[in-house]
Amino acid sequence: MVNLLTLSFAAVALTPLAGAVPTTRDVASAPAPFSFAKWVDDIIAKPEEAATPQQALDAYYAYVNSTSTDNVLPETASKMHKRAMCNTVVGKQAPIPDAVECINYLARLNTQTCEVYRGTNHVSFVVRGNAEMIGVRPDTNGASTICNNVARAGGKIMDACSRADNTVEGEEITPDAAAIAVHIIQRGGY
Repeated sequence: MVNLLTLSFAAVALTPLAGAVPTTRDVASAPAPFSFAKWVDDIIAKPEEAATPQQALDAYYAYVNSTSTDNVLPETASKMHKRAMCNTVVGKQAPIPDAVECINYLARLNTQTCEVYRGTNHVSFVVRGNAEMIGVRPDTNGASTICNNVARAGGKIMDACSRADNTVEGEEITPDAAAIAVHIIQRGGY
């Protein structure tokens, strides 16, 4: 009698665990992790096959609105990677959809030059809607880089600094020797 009673308690105790096992359907329906930085790389590598800005936004929203706990942060925003600085100009956040349009434009310029001109320390690279991407130098010596690098910096800003209120604001240095600080900011906010 004692053995039967013990087995009954064990079966009842393990019942909730059986319901917690993920099914194949749960894993398959979870959206894939999304990274704006990877999207920019896709545009640069194969612009004709890359997601449109709307498709990128849809993938981003599906990812951030999912209940999955796997890969909570995109690889470029994880603690193991250099992160963009966020909210450097408080109260000047740009709408995410407009910032995505800015990045798309710059990524598709390919190897065209984006330049902070000698004699100035900042320049507007692109404005779309209520978002602006600006290049800043700490001096007035000027610097230039390919626009792809500005777009890459924008992708990293998006991954690290996108906010729940559908806005973004931040700064990241271009990934080359030009050392241009790229800002995504509200139009006219710098």
